[in-house]
Amino acid sequence: MAPKLMAFDLDGTLVFDGKIAQNSIDAIHDWQEAGNLAVCATGKSIAATRHALNGTGLRFDYYVLYTGGAVTDADFTVLMSHTLPNETVQRIVETMTTEEGVAVYGTTLDSPDDVQFPSTTGEKSSSILAYFQPMKLSEIPDHEFVGIPLWIENDDAAIERIQAWIRNNFRGQVDCHRNQDFLDIVPPDCTKGTGLKWLDDAHLGDRYETFSVGDSWNDLAMHEWARHSASFGYSPQEVKDATDVIVETTAEYIRTILDQTS
Repeated sequence: MAPKLMAFDLDGTLVFDGKIAQNSIDAIHDWQEAGNLAVCATGKSIAATRHALNGTGLRFDYYVLYTGGAVTDADFTVLMSHTLPNETVQRIVETMTTEEGVAVYGTTLDSPDDVQFPSTTGEKSSSILAYFQPMKLSEIPDHEFVGIPLWIENDDAAIERIQAWIRNNFRGQVDCHRNQDFLDIVPPDCTKGTGLKWLDDAHLGDRYETFSVGDSWNDLAMHEWARHSASFGYSPQEVKDATDVIVETTAEYIRTILDQTS
């Protein structure tokens, strides 16, 4: 029987209100103790992922971060990464920092925390990106950016309009993925699916039966990559339609698979 690998989204899949439920933590530990790999696949940066997992006792075997923009080992040592051209970052940030109702963040390979640019939302920010340092636009050339997360709270029309603007003006220069109230701008051809495929090809040798669990649009490529996939009753219909099963919790999905193979 082939060993198994499960790719886990974080926000809306494992992380709720800034916390990971103990039953999910226990299930992931049991999954790993059974000889299976657990891979965290998220739009978060290294810094944000560390913060999300701090105190949980979870240590994933690999991390696909920045929506496929980087892959690391269990110790967050970067195995592969892509970056955005600084001139592209500058143009997008200059425009988005004047957009009403948008909080503009940046994720880099060289900063200990994520950054936030001056935004029209003032001190209001998302709990998903709770740890960041302020950065001026003039500092952009001094850093390597893997992503530009845009937080657009509870405004589907604005999200769709801004996503269309990015795709129309930066076609071939960036990819733009939606996750809940975020648009994640990452290097071109970067998805959770491409990151997982790179990890499999470069380090795992296509030896694993693959599973995925994730709730949102930026998980679609991950679900397409996996042989088996799960979403949730609260997931968008497009995501539910793209997965094999709909589950109540991640722990339930893990337990079901472990029970089938015990």
